[in-house]
Amino acid sequence: MSVNIKMSSVKVYDIDDKGKVKLDIILEALKEVKFQTSGNRKVLTHDRSRPSSMPCGMKKELNGTYGECAFDRLNPHIYPLIRDFVNEYIPNFDFNAGYINKNVQMIPHKDKNNCDTSLIFGLGDYKDGRLYVEGTPFDIKNRVLEFDGKREEHWTEFFTGDRYSVVIYKI
Repeated sequence: MSVNIKMSSVKVYDIDDKGKVKLDIILEALKEVKFQTSGNRKVLTHDRSRPSSMPCGMKKELNGTYGECAFDRLNPHIYPLIRDFVNEYIPNFDFNAGYINKNVQMIPHKDKNNCDTSLIFGLGDYKDGRLYVEGTPFDIKNRVLEFDGKREEHWTEFFTGDRYSVVIYKI
């Protein structure tokens, strides 16, 4: 792993061959998941596919308490794969929540629940689909990007193919 780029709060981590094998394991596990269609207003839809966005890890309930996400109860093997990958390659990154997205293209937005920076990585067989942070494009396919999603506007470039993205952060 190496840090290639750092601008504002953005860091891009290249993943070595061993890490790419772990990303492939995560991808194969995600392909087996039955995703639900997203109702998120920040998600663009395309005729080619139905986007899905599922919370994982902890979630903040309407009453202010925290609970386990339904995704983790239905797919108990996924979050540990993500946690183990991140703990090995970005060991000082503290997180307890996230989203797993399938074929999601986000419009420009800022996150509201993150306490600190977020990590995102892309998986799958897709073309384009870069993440833009404050207007700068970053290729996240089989790479990890750390950025401040609460303070920096970000969005997804149009893409073709099946694109999974995993976003994790601390709430």
